[in-house]
Amino acid sequence: MLQYSVPLLLLFITCAVTSFITTAAVKRIAEEVGAIDHPNERKQHAESTPRMGGLAIIFGFGFPLMLLAANAHAAELVSKNLTYLFAVLASGSLIVGLGVYDDLLGSNATKKFLVQTAAAIILVSFGFHFSEVSFAGMTIKLGILGSVVSVIWIVFVVNAVNFIDGIDSLATLLSITIAVSFAVIALIRSDVFSIVIMTALAGSLIGFYRWNRPPAKIFMGDSGSLFIGLLLAACSIARPIKSPTALIVGGPMLALALPVLDTLIVMKQRFGSETGLSARVMRVFNADRRHFHHILVEKYGSIGKAILSIWFVTLLFAVSAVLTVTDTMKMAGYAVGIVGLVAMIFLRYWFRRGDVRTAAVERQA
Repeated sequence: MLQYSVPLLLLFITCAVTSFITTAAVKRIAEEVGAIDHPNERKQHAESTPRMGGLAIIFGFGFPLMLLAANAHAAELVSKNLTYLFAVLASGSLIVGLGVYDDLLGSNATKKFLVQTAAAIILVSFGFHFSEVSFAGMTIKLGILGSVVSVIWIVFVVNAVNFIDGIDSLATLLSITIAVSFAVIALIRSDVFSIVIMTALAGSLIGFYRWNRPPAKIFMGDSGSLFIGLLLAACSIARPIKSPTALIVGGPMLALALPVLDTLIVMKQRFGSETGLSARVMRVFNADRRHFHHILVEKYGSIGKAILSIWFVTLLFAVSAVLTVTDTMKMAGYAVGIVGLVAMIFLRYWFRRGDVRTAAVERQA
């Protein structure tokens, strides 16, 4: 992989610079077309802020990839993964279209789910899928069930990343951390596709972060969070040379633990807060203030402290993910993952004096 170090470094820098410059233009366009996120009782920001920053992330991600194709080593990287790249391009186009539509006009849960499912099916049909389950030394072939599980996983991760985009820079910072861990895992596995994709994504996110850090000058919006979620979902089940992908709790899946677990917890709470099956199902898709970042902001009274706490837990899961892909460090990796899980549970459910009442009010809202 050393022969690719220079193209990858150029890709990272170019993506960061492109994203940073493009964000300024996207911010002006968003203001002109009225793509503004206004404060309300559910949102944390105090001032109206442009959204659609995801377009800058997407441009910062994709444009340098095309430019660097002129480099011989970079072209070699691309030629080895044309099928995967085409799948990401096709599915990503659907997701970007959905995100822009939602940022401009708004979209209901049904439309989002249908488009996300279509994008997931495209990825799965081009090889992004679980083919077997590995547990306690045993391997079970999944067959067609593997494709079904893979579609569910991709859609779930896309929404999990979308849900954590609730306070300034949180989704950006966590996505950078997860992308870097994915890149390290890909390097260990010699997974060229994931190295290229995650290097470009991390670079574009770092360029965008300067505009998105508190107090944010622009939000990524659904156009950004959905696209990022799709890339992370794809690379979480990609394998080098398209070798069989085992459904195991380890590696990239562990890096995504915080947004995935947070979404599962919130969905369970929403489902159990209504009487009647139809009301419960609809409640699952209704926005509220039950997510991890909402709870920590209420607890600390500080967005900065909430972001730092959540990033620390994500970092633990990211380190755990990297360690579990090597046989000699696998148990240490799971130990770090357990520490991350305990920290997440502690932060989510431990309340200071006076916070219990706040939590009870939120559950009844």
